[in-house]
Amino acid sequence: MDIYWIADKKKCGPATVPDVISLVQMGELTPDTKGWHAGCEQWMPLRELPALVDFLQEKPAAEPEQEPGPEVPPVPSAEPVAEPRPAGVPENAVRVYLPSPAARMLARFVDMALYMALVFGVIYVRQIPFAPSLLPSSPLVWAGFVLLEAGLLSYLGTTPGKALLGIQVRCVGEGEMSFGRSLSRSCLVFIGGVGMMVSLLPLFMMGYSWWTLRSRGITMWDARCSTLPLMLKTLSPVRMFLAVVVIFACFNITCMCMQPWLEPMVSAIEQDSPEAGQWMRSMMPQEPAPPAK
Repeated sequence: MDIYWIADKKKCGPATVPDVISLVQMGELTPDTKGWHAGCEQWMPLRELPALVDFLQEKPAAEPEQEPGPEVPPVPSAEPVAEPRPAGVPENAVRVYLPSPAARMLARFVDMALYMALVFGVIYVRQIPFAPSLLPSSPLVWAGFVLLEAGLLSYLGTTPGKALLGIQVRCVGEGEMSFGRSLSRSCLVFIGGVGMMVSLLPLFMMGYSWWTLRSRGITMWDARCSTLPLMLKTLSPVRMFLAVVVIFACFNITCMCMQPWLEPMVSAIEQDSPEAGQWMRSMMPQEPAPPAK
């Protein structure tokens, strides 16, 4: 849904619902900025637009009436004075807190590490022989991750990594978090976020996504799918430490499960690049030589 707004007496837009919410969070717009989208009869504050009311709505200010009594002089309080609100933000406005780029990336690393430990744990238990198409650099391996993430987001609204860091993905505007919408989002993340895990492409795509999120306040996949990650819990150092521990533990489990593949994997690399194969073989632990008779 396209949303327009008035800034400096000029009509601006269009922009998607997540884009407008991000602009409010970054302070470029306020909930009282006049806006409009299809279906509205007139311009009204953004917090009153049907597409944004669930995210910029005001808390009900119902207070019980008290009978007037004798005036009591105010007692000085030692509590710290609250910081002033930004101009245009009402006192009882509900704010939507968005996770930082670092929190979102850490949550994705946790999910990917858990998935790799699960996949190679199954391979180890079933004693599946080595195949280049089953290496972590193969997009085929990550097809299950895309489907699993889409299922978790559609039914739970979160994933293990996001839940650990207190993040939940919600649908904004019209519609619901269906499996089709979640699958579209997961596919866009896999292509535009991690570069399908092909060679060095993930590093470039993750850097580009980080820059986009810092500059626009929203990623390409959230803008396309009208979704928005919300921070439901405070990102404490304990949560971040637990996330790092999970990633480290899953990495070690994956390496242990790949031990039976080590020799055939190095042999396959030697066929394509003898120098790289020799270097990897030199890094492998050498078996002790049998004692001389």
